[in-house]
Amino acid sequence: MRKSIIKTILCFFTLLCIACDKEVDLGYPLNISFTKDGGEKTITGDQPFTSAVIQDYKGNHGSIEIGEDGKLYNVYDWLRVEYVELYNEELKIYANPNTTSRQRTLYIELYSGQEYHVVKVTQN
Repeated sequence: MRKSIIKTILCFFTLLCIACDKEVDLGYPLNISFTKDGGEKTITGDQPFTSAVIQDYKGNHGSIEIGEDGKLYNVYDWLRVEYVELYNEELKIYANPNTTSRQRTLYIELYSGQEYHVVKVTQN
């Protein structure tokens, strides 16, 4: 029941912020790159965020999930993000190995109230 309530609240915040058009610098990096081997990176910012959504800006995006450990996850294609609570200043990013011969790109939108910050993630 608790997971259902938290998931509903997260979806509400995400939908509420989708209507917002105020992109700002929350102190997180604008660009991150991974080697073809993938791996893990942790980023921090100046202001806390309430949700993190991965998307490709072609209409496809991941959905927020709550793990058994209470952490919040968003997974889309080859990228996964993880954070601990609704107001957080630390985001863990995991990239799967790139077995294609092309560079790939996804975007992470970090929402904080009516503001958001976009992190471009590329992998060779």
